[in-house]
Amino acid sequence: MGQRRKDDPNEWHGQHIVSEAELSFSSDAAAKRRRRLRQNWVFGVLAVLVLAVFALAYAVFTGVVTLPGQAAPAPRSEQPQIENPSCPDLEFTPPPAAEVSVRVINATTRGGLASRTSQDLVERGFDIHATTSGSSDYAEQTGAVIAGPKGYAAALAIQRQVPDAVFVFDENRTDAIVDLELGAEFESLARERKVATGPGTLRCAQ
Repeated sequence: MGQRRKDDPNEWHGQHIVSEAELSFSSDAAAKRRRRLRQNWVFGVLAVLVLAVFALAYAVFTGVVTLPGQAAPAPRSEQPQIENPSCPDLEFTPPPAAEVSVRVINATTRGGLASRTSQDLVERGFDIHATTSGSSDYAEQTGAVIAGPKGYAAALAIQRQVPDAVFVFDENRTDAIVDLELGAEFESLARERKVATGPGTLRCAQ
């Protein structure tokens, strides 16, 4: 490596003199570092804000947070404890007819009874799951309304259409479909305008 000349303008008494170009390069590098730091800080703040907005939106959607002017979510009603499932001593609110699915069974020897009754129920808004005939323990009576643990309220809706039919509990039934068995004493559905719609209890078979 060659010796530097004594009259080299970049040295003074053996010390290197920083030139204007070197100062400019150093200044540019520092400015770039500051810009990167500012950008990282801005991006970090934006990311935190986006996460906060998503968290707030999720909390509002799930009902954990209620915004000013927003109606508070209705409290979830708990399923009441039923001490006697076969004949619950509780009041149930019958659901709208469209939400009640019925299987109509003719337990008599009268032809077309299930079909005519099904048509009457359809005109009142009920959903007919099936129409058939078969035997019944209540064939000599008005009939029976049969449902499982999920069908108490729906059974009440049907029983009010046939007030003299008794409620029979089927513990093995897992759906909310209601069976309406029509017996010998059945004549027709109750007058529609006289059918109660409020809460009530089931009339069970003895």
